[in-house]
Amino acid sequence: MRSMLSRAAAAFNAPALATAVALLGLWEVGVRTATTRFEFLPAPSEIGEALYGAIRSGQIIGDSMHTVACAVAGWIVASALGAAIGLALAFSPMVRRFFGTSLELLRPLPAVAFVPVAVLLFGFTVTTEITVIVFASVWPVIVNTVAGAKAIHPRLLDTAATLHLSRMQRLGKIVLPAVLPSAMVGARVALGLALVVAVIAEMVGNPAGLGWGVVTAQEALQPGLMFGYLVATGALGVLLNACLRASFARLFPGIRELAQS
Repeated sequence: MRSMLSRAAAAFNAPALATAVALLGLWEVGVRTATTRFEFLPAPSEIGEALYGAIRSGQIIGDSMHTVACAVAGWIVASALGAAIGLALAFSPMVRRFFGTSLELLRPLPAVAFVPVAVLLFGFTVTTEITVIVFASVWPVIVNTVAGAKAIHPRLLDTAATLHLSRMQRLGKIVLPAVLPSAMVGARVALGLALVVAVIAEMVGNPAGLGWGVVTAQEALQPGLMFGYLVATGALGVLLNACLRASFARLFPGIRELAQS
């Protein structure tokens, strides 16, 4: 019980919370007392009121469910695909020779630039949104998987060869346990990217979810609701990251990187 309380106290960052409250207070006072009226910059109280109304009506809940579903679906595909590509790049000279340059050319391409291509291929659909999410979030998993594979000590592989382990035995007993920590850190980064790209894709490629809610609120000249959608997006990002971190820590309690990152 004491250890649980100590962990909760460590997670509760009182100075950071006090700073956030102070900044919100300054924002509120600044907007209320400004000599020049900021017509489209609402006070935090107005944002909270608009967000509460959207939650009560169920509008923002449905949009959030759509965005989270697409982000998680794209993240799952990107994690599996990125781990497979990363292992292939790390252990197959043939894959590196024929596909390494192509992947390096694609990696710097911004995901937003890929949205028009996906729209031409799939139209304004969920498929477009998930495709763009996968393209954006696969790279952290690939990079971290390759880094984890290259960090395997050569003696481990030499020992596996001495023991005449099969390829599948090497993969299950040496490679995957060594690569798993780095791959999971990449997966956490990829989840944050998946949510961000999902919102962007909804703004320009799939009229649904939180991203489209931001656009419609902006077009309707409802800045309080628009900022409320932004607050909801940030809260979802924190919640998803916390859930993923807790799940990884529970499934793999011996991985120190997950507790430290």
